[in-house]
Amino acid sequence: MNVIGIEVIKRNPGVAIGVVAGEKIELTYGDTLRVNVSFDYRGLAGSATLYGSIGQRKPVIGFDEILDSEVSIDLPESRDDFIHCERSVDIGITSDISPGTDYDIEAKIEEYMPETLVGIDNVIDIVGIPPTYELIQHTIYPYAYIYDGDVEVTTATFKSDPFTPAAWLADKFASKLEEEVRARGGRPIEVKVYVDTTPLFWTDFRIEVVGTPLGAGVASGIAVGIPIWLAIILVALAAIAVILVTYHFIIKPLTLEHKPGLHEVKPGWGKETLMLTIHDSEEYWERPLTPAETLEGMSEAELRDYLDQIAEEEVPLKAVVSWLPLAIIGGVAVLGVGATMAFAMAKPKE
Repeated sequence: MNVIGIEVIKRNPGVAIGVVAGEKIELTYGDTLRVNVSFDYRGLAGSATLYGSIGQRKPVIGFDEILDSEVSIDLPESRDDFIHCERSVDIGITSDISPGTDYDIEAKIEEYMPETLVGIDNVIDIVGIPPTYELIQHTIYPYAYIYDGDVEVTTATFKSDPFTPAAWLADKFASKLEEEVRARGGRPIEVKVYVDTTPLFWTDFRIEVVGTPLGAGVASGIAVGIPIWLAIILVALAAIAVILVTYHFIIKPLTLEHKPGLHEVKPGWGKETLMLTIHDSEEYWERPLTPAETLEGMSEAELRDYLDQIAEEEVPLKAVVSWLPLAIIGGVAVLGVGATMAFAMAKPKE
């Protein structure tokens, strides 16, 4: 595989700046590094994961990743001849990396390692002062206290326009996010919103969303080419009148265990939340769904007792107390460097 170029779109004013091949790239916080690669492919049509990272190569331990990102790429069918392919992956420059010089980059196709691993050393300088983000919203959804299993973690960083209202409508954002996720067959687990208010005219946000995986075939109403979780976040932001100028996102898989804390928060749930959580619980544990009219006829106290009953039947006794609580509530520059490697790929992994 060959790194054929690096692009950087500066966060302000948002235009590409060319860099002479072989020269270093200077990046600051809010920029986005785009790593362009090329490779020769032969095999069946399918998809793979292009992974890019910024870090430092160290003795003994090897490459120490600091920032990373991945993107799904399409592979064309070619059973006889190699086909030349060019793809790219974007890496956002966040406060996770410190100011410094001589950072390195690596890129690889995860399903075809180590044949595709390429790197460029001493090519990135990070300048500026890292933003300090303040947590302004933390919402834990009911499903967080039921669900054990695989989740998708989406981190989106973006800059809003200077005319966006300063007040953050936390409840409305959380509600719209849940509505969009449920409409596509998923369940939200948790969302955190951070803000950096140090810029004079611009406001930088970071949103971290954890939710159950959204598979293929659930992208109804979403523009082609936009990842589902990102599109959901954009819809929820539009609901609170946030206008984005630039944004960057990373989506990663994770395995989650349910959160503890039922007895501290369950007394504050309203009837609608209790009913929804009962149906989520029954669906998750494959129990018969209680008719909505039956739940409607129950008091809040009876609904809470029914949740306790489900917990006692489905969760080991020692874990009951921790079962089901709720706290509801960029820029891109250009550099052409790299080492070429042509490779034949077998049938893509399914």
